[in-house]
Amino acid sequence: MAMLLRSLIPLSLLLAGNAVHAADNALLGDWDVTAIGLGIGRTPSHVDLMFEEIDGEIVAYIYDTPVPLRMDGDSFEVDLDWSTGFATSHVSTLIGSVADDGSLSGTVSHNGDTNFLGDPLRDGTFSGERGGPHTVDMGASPDPVDLSGVWRRAFGRWKVRKNSYAMTPQGQAIIDNYDEMDNPTIRCASPGLVMATDLPYPLQIINADDHIVLIYGADYVRRIYLDGREFPKESTASSLGFSTGEWKGDTLVVTTTQLTPAFISHTGQPVSADAFTIEHLFLDDSGYLHADMWVHDPENYTRPPYIPKVMDLDFNPIVLTKIGCDPYSYFRQLYLDGKLEEFWGRAKTRR
Repeated sequence: MAMLLRSLIPLSLLLAGNAVHAADNALLGDWDVTAIGLGIGRTPSHVDLMFEEIDGEIVAYIYDTPVPLRMDGDSFEVDLDWSTGFATSHVSTLIGSVADDGSLSGTVSHNGDTNFLGDPLRDGTFSGERGGPHTVDMGASPDPVDLSGVWRRAFGRWKVRKNSYAMTPQGQAIIDNYDEMDNPTIRCASPGLVMATDLPYPLQIINADDHIVLIYGADYVRRIYLDGREFPKESTASSLGFSTGEWKGDTLVVTTTQLTPAFISHTGQPVSADAFTIEHLFLDDSGYLHADMWVHDPENYTRPPYIPKVMDLDFNPIVLTKIGCDPYSYFRQLYLDGKLEEFWGRAKTRR
């Protein structure tokens, strides 16, 4: 198959060739893809990939977001737009097919792209097994488990950070107008719930009688209420919102409302004031903590972004100290660079 050299163009343009005629039903369904070449130091990375047949055509989704798909017989190419921990964005291609044993296998091509140092990204390989999001029995009796402890990103099990989702015109317009100076974290403001859950800080969970406390690093404290209480009428929305939880079997299902406008990540995907999130927190058979999140925000997205995370228990946690952040230094640099007026002028578009 001919490879196409791609740049970071809007996803809406790439999707024009997304749906192709169904030719290989063995692809259909959910896949847990393990890729080498999308993580630092060849660390394995995981991608949630799904193929679905719609009106006789196969459509590809990554994290429940439609992505460009090309097929040639039993082979396929899927484009993944993603970003690294160093805030560089890329469009890479998974090139593969269904193996004889029913699994996926193939290669990861970065299409000649470079890393933040200007060095070529190393291409890699991937394999895929049947997977998909964790299924929750919403009618199951409560069977609470102990989630307490300090949790960190699980080495080799972290998910790839996707850049684009299924946007509405309004949501895409916000992304198109986004500037790095709008990022709240660089001026020491709260990042908002969705971005806070993806920061590279440890997560501490503390159990109480009627609620669970989540502390991101040592800066952002969140409470998930388990007693069915309602949002107080005298309170206002906040960056971390109002969270209530119910145990469905051994999975904690959390709904968060009353969020102030924010971004999903540093690449500018918006979260509106009317958005709410659904999270599934559960332990797998190996003791890893999974935190699957869906962002329901029809103002900005035609399909809810699916943002999964996997964490490992830290058996020797260090003292968690507050992150030093000085907003003065940020505004001083804006002043010295002559960009302070531009910053104030963007107030209407800032979250």
